[in-house]
Amino acid sequence: MKKNQLVLFVLIVFVSITITAQKELDVVLDSSTKVTPDGEGGLYFAGTKDVNYRFSQRISPHGDCVDVVNGYAFVTWYKGGMDTRNLMLSRKNLNLPNSSWVTIEFPHKHVGQGGELLNGTGIRGDSHNTAAIGVSTIDNTIHILYDMHAYRSSSLPNDFFNYSVSKTNMAFVPDNEFTLDIFNPKRNYLKSGEDYERMTYPMIHRADDGSLIARYRQGGSGNGDILLAHYDGSVWSNNWLFHEGTLALPNRNNMYGGERFLNGKFYSGFSIRYSTNNDANTSNGYMLNSGLYYAYTNGIPANASTPWFDVNDTSISLPIRNNIDSNLDPVQIAQPGDDYGTDTFPKSSSDPAWTVTENGAIHFVQRVDNRNVHYYKLATDTNFSSNVGGLIPNPQTRGELYSYKNHVFMVELLGGKVNIKTTIEGQSDWEIVYTGTESIDFDHFDAFVESNKLYVYLMEDTGNNTPEVGDKRPLYFQEFTLSEVDAPEETNNLSLEAEDYTIASNDINVGTSISASGGEYIDSFASNQFIEHKFQVTTPGTYDFILFAANRNRDDSIMDIEINGTLYDDVLITRTFDWNIYLETRIPDVTLNQGENTVRLTQQRSLSSEPDKIEFELTSALSINDFNAQYLSVYPNPSDGVFNIKSNNQNLQYNLVNIQGQVLEKGSVSQNKVDFTNHARGIYFVELSNKTDRFVKKIVIK
Repeated sequence: MKKNQLVLFVLIVFVSITITAQKELDVVLDSSTKVTPDGEGGLYFAGTKDVNYRFSQRISPHGDCVDVVNGYAFVTWYKGGMDTRNLMLSRKNLNLPNSSWVTIEFPHKHVGQGGELLNGTGIRGDSHNTAAIGVSTIDNTIHILYDMHAYRSSSLPNDFFNYSVSKTNMAFVPDNEFTLDIFNPKRNYLKSGEDYERMTYPMIHRADDGSLIARYRQGGSGNGDILLAHYDGSVWSNNWLFHEGTLALPNRNNMYGGERFLNGKFYSGFSIRYSTNNDANTSNGYMLNSGLYYAYTNGIPANASTPWFDVNDTSISLPIRNNIDSNLDPVQIAQPGDDYGTDTFPKSSSDPAWTVTENGAIHFVQRVDNRNVHYYKLATDTNFSSNVGGLIPNPQTRGELYSYKNHVFMVELLGGKVNIKTTIEGQSDWEIVYTGTESIDFDHFDAFVESNKLYVYLMEDTGNNTPEVGDKRPLYFQEFTLSEVDAPEETNNLSLEAEDYTIASNDINVGTSISASGGEYIDSFASNQFIEHKFQVTTPGTYDFILFAANRNRDDSIMDIEINGTLYDDVLITRTFDWNIYLETRIPDVTLNQGENTVRLTQQRSLSSEPDKIEFELTSALSINDFNAQYLSVYPNPSDGVFNIKSNNQNLQYNLVNIQGQVLEKGSVSQNKVDFTNHARGIYFVELSNKTDRFVKKIVIK
């Protein structure tokens, strides 16, 4: 039998207490609009892998496909279905309420895997061929790099590298002028004379001065270089080598990750994929991606002479070259495969998600052998801390870590809904602060953060995977406002851990999880099994019952819940879509009595949910005769632990209660004094009562 946890919460009267609350991240959805016109949709590679598409089904939205600047949102996509595939650019004026999306259709069509679609030799789409966008605020030009996957000019002479740029001062023209006419003809270069063959994964980043940085990989998976170029508002620079992966074996590799301008600096965060990444005999100990790497520059990287630094602020030389011997690797900050790998050859199948806060805290999230790991450090910390599992965000959703003030957060999709998790910088205490409630489900997304705004660009999951119908799906754009709010005080909540039951049926299993309250939960809760809690209440009244439970799979998970003899049958348990996420199921207006109360949970749908904790939230207390404050005082306060009690009331009893609501000591007041010198320094509450009255006072033991 598990221990019976007694939790008492205190009603504070005649006392005004001011406590500086921890600030929490608040995320509010401002609007959700449809990007694609009615009857149209973004391209989706429906059908069967290696028949209708290669690699993955996602192409719109994908990659560096969102830019928001001067109050305008720009998004790229490909037009669905497979018989069209045109490059598209949509823009929305966010400064005007209820403004519409305006869209430009380009003549270019997605070329498909290796140009198959263009040449008519096949029908396979290629998810690598993303469309990156960036707007320069120096000359107000729109730049798009798109539809490339290591192509050579000999095989695709007109489409191996695709670049479209608008004419000067056309980014913010009125909606009726936002047409194809504002763009120059497509070209196959940024700067004439440079080599743009075999490029993949384009990105465009805007610096604070409005200039742009283009980046792309030249080469292939496990054998490629990362090149950068700078647009100064007039012309593009030569390509220059940032990361060299085309090295001699066994060090041949390429970088999987990206760069970002944050808080006036330009950062790079990535993992490494070695050329032998799928060969157990020569994979350098890791399959697919491995390691976490970090570097930054204080300037705008217009050329290779810009100074770069590692995590210790030590100058490094460019290009970055990675070596399997980490002692020779200048920018590796961690090796998650060594720390958390469970396979013989640990595998990271995704790029790392990462951010740097305005205070310089660094956070990385990576996936290792199907578990999420989190590495983090404050600017003042010497070393990284790390955690695994639980609520740590999953980079496989292709979200990205972002920061707002001292909050780190990540956007994910959970059960087709936008889900946002956050932690304070330098910590790994993740919690969910937003879950979408739309009637439609989403399949994938990209996101963009500007100041206190979050923008999420999504494709609807229509549920149809037939090539003839499912290759055209609506696109949506959601706008959120980020802010800070005071963390709610829970002085009126009574909390019971599910595993701390008083009695239970046979064979109750208690599982462990770092995402569960107290680290434990009820595991494998089978049909007709029950747990029962008996608990004490000092403030009788009307409460809301709240059960926090995980329910990954079922929309019809139900329990019978009995509270003080009142049965609430077939209570529907909220679906969470993840066994590591515990969301609330609420029963309003239940009555708790002063003294002992009982709650029993009986599982009706076997193994469909896993209880974590129970809370009772006070909504209306019963009337109580309280002492008149002028006839009772507690002094000195603070004290070393001995407090004098001045009162006209006789036969006083006391409870010493900590700020978590736990009764630490109880007894009778003797000689108008109470002695708490055996307790640690801190903030407490002393509850004084007789048969009819009660008084509560905050005290400080110094």
